[in-house]
Amino acid sequence: MAIFRGNAQEIELEEALRPILDEALQLNIIARVLPLGTEQEWNMRSSKLTIPGRSIAVKLLGENIRIFVVLTPYWQENGKLLLVAQGEVLISEMAESEVKYLSTVKSIPISLGEKVLFFPLGVSRELRKSFNIELEIEILSYKDLLEKSAD
Repeated sequence: MAIFRGNAQEIELEEALRPILDEALQLNIIARVLPLGTEQEWNMRSSKLTIPGRSIAVKLLGENIRIFVVLTPYWQENGKLLLVAQGEVLISEMAESEVKYLSTVKSIPISLGEKVLFFPLGVSRELRKSFNIELEIEILSYKDLLEKSAD
């Protein structure tokens, strides 16, 4: 009887979580630091799960740079997603020098499976003379990913 009861609780939990998993989204993020005129210097890949309206955070920490990005997907009435991307960048040229702070917020319309680029440095000409930072973001339906992996 304990086996049945434990199994029933597992089924109830699975049924309770199903609506959340049905709307869950997987955000695949590739972050790149690109010095101008040279090859890609650094990259990072990350995948995070969330639900529409709930933010995920990405931190990129380097020797003289700290980048904080908050990504929040929202469903729109037209069935597409709106990705709100907030970026904060702290840069110091040398260990003892002043720190530059930049922030940017962008609302990006996106469809499931589409890849978009977000530039946390924005369009600062002064900083972009030496390097650029880009985030490639792709949003996928977690439910679809589960179904594909079950096949």
